[in-house]
Amino acid sequence: MKYLLLAVCLFIISTSTFSQSRAYVVLMDDSFENPIRKSRNNNQNRGEQEVQNKSQRDTKLSKIDNFLTAKGIITSQNKRFVDAGVGFIANLTSDQVNNLQQDPNVKGVFEDFTMQTRARMQTRARMQGETMESDLLYDYATKSSCAVNLVGSSQSARNRSTSIWILDSGIDANHVDLNVNPSQRFSTSFVDGDADPFVDYVGHGTHCAGLAAGNGQGNPGVNGVSAGADLISVKVLDSQGVGTWSSLILALDHVEKFGVAGDVVLMSLGGYGFDNCANSDPVLGEVIRDLGGKGIFMVMSAGNDQGQSSLNLPGCIDGPNIFTVSSYDFNCEGFTQFTTTANFGIPSVDWVAPGENVFSSYPGNRYATMSGTSMSAALVAGLIHSRGGAPADSRRESYQGITYPFAGR
Repeated sequence: MKYLLLAVCLFIISTSTFSQSRAYVVLMDDSFENPIRKSRNNNQNRGEQEVQNKSQRDTKLSKIDNFLTAKGIITSQNKRFVDAGVGFIANLTSDQVNNLQQDPNVKGVFEDFTMQTRARMQTRARMQGETMESDLLYDYATKSSCAVNLVGSSQSARNRSTSIWILDSGIDANHVDLNVNPSQRFSTSFVDGDADPFVDYVGHGTHCAGLAAGNGQGNPGVNGVSAGADLISVKVLDSQGVGTWSSLILALDHVEKFGVAGDVVLMSLGGYGFDNCANSDPVLGEVIRDLGGKGIFMVMSAGNDQGQSSLNLPGCIDGPNIFTVSSYDFNCEGFTQFTTTANFGIPSVDWVAPGENVFSSYPGNRYATMSGTSMSAALVAGLIHSRGGAPADSRRESYQGITYPFAGR
């Protein structure tokens, strides 16, 4: 009987300890190891670039493993990162957190939290071949949303060697309108329990992909702003459209490993209400600015919180080649009014683009309209990719006393 009672007590203790553990991102100090981004061998062939940095990557990962062993911390192999920063993600007890915070090798211990998509579904999904009503703001002549026409129309990207990275809910790789890179060396998932980057349960990533790079092959089809561009799917949002900041850090670490100058990274996601937003997460801020400095264009949605864009992470982050996009309403004749649900403010908004009732691709070879700054950011991502640089200032409008530039070709 006493052995049974002992077993029950041990179970209660272990369950209590486990329940108190939470997910944390642990960032190591540069005195422990510098991230690869600070000394990366660059190569416009993304596969060769990864191989050229493999030796130092293996050394740094091994050092993290030794640190974890010494601390008695268990985490999976895919929860370590060394390219964007040096660190790991793990479930930690309060005692382990305190111990790490006292360690001179550790720069910071940050509790993980959630993020989500930025869009609202406006209509039911349409099947291939189904007639599109006029209120869907679709142009049969250009095989695109009228929003694409308003930012300067679609332009073929088939001869460009760079890619558009979609950090989102995945992309339906079987959609006839999308040119999704088939390599799971590049396309990947950082969502626990959902390893397939080519399946999109939410539809958000597939919709953004069509606006940025649809190739117009379907019926009725959608041409994106940089039509036919190579799309790399990095899944960070689950089947409910929710993800974690740790998954975004791992995704950006992945971009640091394989990204090349001229690539465009789209992040139509985030969270709101961060004081000192631009400095609230040192890992995100540092890596986004570093990628921008390497000539990789970072495009982010401003968010749909009816508030200040400077409180929206990661959209509050500024720097060279970093663009935050807000939204305006439109019809096929032109601009109508600023979107009242979108976040505004300078900083952090850099550009405004159409975002309400935008028609694009949807999983299952279907089409749908969605609204939000996600759609606006996707249009600008395609525009930057097709231009090979920042958008042109096509017009200016004032809203609540601030004048904003409209992205155009």
